[in-house]
Amino acid sequence: MTAQTSVNQNELALQATDSYQNDACGNSTYGKKSNATSTYKNHKAHLNTNVWFKQGWQLFKQAPFSLFALMLSPLIIEGLLQLLAGPIALVLSKWIMVPVIGATWLCIHNLATKGKVWSLSAISNASWGKFLLISPLLLLPFLSQLMFSWLLLGSSGVDLLLFQQFIDISAHTLGLIFSSAVPLIMLLLFVAPLMLIAKRSFKQSMTTTFSIVSAQPTSFAILFALNTLVIYFAPHTFGLSVLLASPVIACIHYGAVKAHLSHI
Repeated sequence: MTAQTSVNQNELALQATDSYQNDACGNSTYGKKSNATSTYKNHKAHLNTNVWFKQGWQLFKQAPFSLFALMLSPLIIEGLLQLLAGPIALVLSKWIMVPVIGATWLCIHNLATKGKVWSLSAISNASWGKFLLISPLLLLPFLSQLMFSWLLLGSSGVDLLLFQQFIDISAHTLGLIFSSAVPLIMLLLFVAPLMLIAKRSFKQSMTTTFSIVSAQPTSFAILFALNTLVIYFAPHTFGLSVLLASPVIACIHYGAVKAHLSHI
């Protein structure tokens, strides 16, 4: 009888060990908790994916008409400068667009922090020195368009962009040329606000950009695709896709970098 009791005790001990192993493998209460934690993390990641777009939309709704006027002004300035003859006028217009785009970031930041878009003090008090020094780097998106146009069309593509000579070209091809700048646009997207508002160096701004992308790759991929579509369809819609979408997209861009605009 004692032997039988000992056997029974050993069997119970083995069952207890198996039960513990099952728990460790995730088949018992512990596994349920692990699944719940995983579900929570997935839900949280989904919420984080949407936060840029929610914040951007809320910001846009604060002053939609002022934002439309703000985003229209760079296009008007660039268009007027390009009326001048020769490629120098085109390059000059692209270079002047660098501080103009920087000023639009400052106005959007002023809306987010003080409730109004237009502010000369916000523009004049920004740290322009280092930003203007790296302005040639911000011309890289245009240079990428020029290179892509040359690869597609040869010298005619260079004449199209640099000398503004009209050629027989489809809206699809023109959309591809315009949207070829998106990779570099997105790479340099946050340089202006980080240097002008957060007063960071170019190197620090690029490091912060990479941290933003690595923290929210899905959101950045969606934003990348959205910018590509808007720019691609510009020739198909006579520029309306850019005119209508740019105020909202600019606010989404701000939502993406908002948390990183404190001084360091």
